[in-house]
Amino acid sequence: MQKHLAVDADEHIIIEPQPKPVHVRMARHVSNILSPASISLPFIVLVALYRASDKLTALLYALITLFFVSVGPLAYIVIGVHLGKLSDIDISRRSERAGPFLFGISSTLAGLLVLLLIQGPKNLQTALIITIVSAIILLITTLWWKISIHASSLGGVATMLTALYGAAMLPCFFLVSWSRVVLRRHTILQVIAGSLVSIVLSLLILKLRGV
Repeated sequence: MQKHLAVDADEHIIIEPQPKPVHVRMARHVSNILSPASISLPFIVLVALYRASDKLTALLYALITLFFVSVGPLAYIVIGVHLGKLSDIDISRRSERAGPFLFGISSTLAGLLVLLLIQGPKNLQTALIITIVSAIILLITTLWWKISIHASSLGGVATMLTALYGAAMLPCFFLVSWSRVVLRRHTILQVIAGSLVSIVLSLLILKLRGV
């Protein structure tokens, strides 16, 4: 007797997704580890500790700065994602970027005013000035073009830390730029533009501030 295979009409065939290539998975990890929120902690701490005579006081200034430049803006984004106002932590959709940018600029400006009032370290004040000016330019640009925030953030960080400590941060800068292109979050031009904005502004502000 001929055997027949009966397939239930309600039965679904589950096709497991193919694993992504190694370089794509690596790019995702690099992008997450070196995201603007992630790098803000070591960046601010390193800037605060540079030639600080009182390390404990320097760390206290760093904590105050981090609250305004990182914790507040990140909380705004996380809450926005939770409420469905933002698509993801990276704010991949250009149309969703205005709100987080405006909140981040306002929060960082408040942090700068606090540092000025308590006479915080000049280097930390300079870092916040660079952050504010870069963010304003990125906000204006992102209204019509998806410039890379990741590349811009790390470009500014790498420039200032290179000025203070040497070129140790440069490999990280190139890695994150590569990762954003591999993940197809940005074109090469968008990554280069984001980098140049922060690098040029950082060099100019560092020069004006005598850092």
